[in-house]
Amino acid sequence: MKEYNINENFKIVVSTKNTLIGADTAKFSVYYAPIGDLTNTTSVSGGISEVVETIATGTEHTATTSASAKYGDTSISVSSGHNIVSGDVIEYATGLYAYVTKATSTKLYLRTPILQAVASGATLTQVGNTGVYETANIAIAGAGEYLVTIEAPEYGIMVEDRIRVVDNTVASATDPNAPVYSEIAIAY
Repeated sequence: MKEYNINENFKIVVSTKNTLIGADTAKFSVYYAPIGDLTNTTSVSGGISEVVETIATGTEHTATTSASAKYGDTSISVSSGHNIVSGDVIEYATGLYAYVTKATSTKLYLRTPILQAVASGATLTQVGNTGVYETANIAIAGAGEYLVTIEAPEYGIMVEDRIRVVDNTVASATDPNAPVYSEIAIAY
């Protein structure tokens, strides 16, 4: 069991082992509840985000779209001469990713539908994505044991992590026999 201090920021990470890339993060919900009362849930604002590793500049694969693609499409038309290959993960809009299941000279086929329209002439860039998602910062104000839950029913994901929040603040002990210094020291 992981242990955190009261109000200490922490994140929970979910790995899909590369099986879920480019998921709609709005479909995930994150909340926690004390072990003794699992109906007393608190939602975590900020939800979840996809973790993307950087690929060294100049080594990433790129393509330019040759036609626009609309929300929900599972393929994107590209100009020939691109270097994107099957297995690449592309960023097709800021913070939106898709796994390329097949790449031909003029078309990229994607594992999941795109979540935003892509204009003709847009640049698609390969990113290093591992199918890892992480929560926003979570900080729990009360000591105790909690169950943090991440759910995405549409993707068949339900992850629970049991954590302990402790109060490490120590009240200063007063010694009744300690001397009281009320004089002001003056140096001559």
